[in-house]
Parts: sequence; C-alpha cells; structure tokens
Amino acid sequence: MALLALALVCVSGFSKQKNVDPQAGQPPEERKAQEALPMSRDPIWKVLGKTKVHLDVKEWHYSADIPAEVKDMVGKQVTITGFVLPLDATEEFKHFIISKRTPTCAFCPPGEPNEIADVTLDKPMKWDQDAVTVTGTFELMDNDQIGLFFKLSHAKKVP
Repeated sequence: MALLALALVCVSGFSKQKNVDPQAGQPPEERKAQEALPMSRDPIWKVLGKTKVHLDVKEWHYSADIPAEVKDMVGKQVTITGFVLPLDATEEFKHFIISKRTPTCAFCPPGEPNEIADVTLDKPMKWDQDAVTVTGTFELMDNDQIGLFFKLSHAKKVP
C-alpha cells in the first residue's frame, strides 16, 4: 500500500502543476512521449474509455459518469490486456494497477482514470514489462480521491 500512496501523491502533484490539464492527470510532455510507447489495443479500453471523468480542482476529488455499457459488466468475468504497475514492493505480488498505457514512472499510474483498473489476483505473479492479460470479476470502485473506478477481483493471469 505504500507504493499506492506514493502513486497518489505523484498523480496529485501532476494535477496541481500549472502546465497540466487536470483532466489528463499528467504533464502534456509526458503524455506526448507516452503516445510513442507500446499501448494495449484491447477493445475493452474503448468501452472503459467511454466513462467521463471529472476532477474538482478545488476539492481534488474525481467523479465519473459511468455509462450503462460499463455498468453492465459488473459481476461478470472480463479479460483485460494491459501494462502492470505493482502496488506491493515484493518480488511476487497479487495487487497492481493494469493500464492501457506503458508506465513511464515507477510511482505514477499512466494515463487517465478511465485507462486504469485495480487488479487483485488469486495467486501472486512476477512483474513483466510487456503487456499481460488477466481475467477476473469486474467491479466498480468509487475512490474519488485517487480516481480509481474499475476493479478486477479474484483475477488470474492468462498464460
């Protein structure tokens, strides 16, 4: 959880900088550089991307308008391919963020809140710099302070 706290400070710090679009959550230069890196083309990211995310810059709270298409996935098994940002500082871990975009900072979730999901595996895995595929039960989260709205629980890494 310590890494999660550091990641949140990183995102919040980006959002408070003058040259940052608070909706994007990262500096424009970083976003531009990230566009040249590998990105998951999994169709589920297009569905999740329909979620409109808002940031109240006075209160520093996120909110999301989640479309019916995303709400319909709740409780169902879904498969997502993306890049891993571990939340445990161990060689093997069960809890991580999966992202549409390649992470560019070990402590900062890449991209926007509708491009990441919280994942909890049943069995630990080792970090992989390439895109990974996981299957689990889709849930919605309402973490307005950090902008996490999607979750996969009881997940398994797909070989």
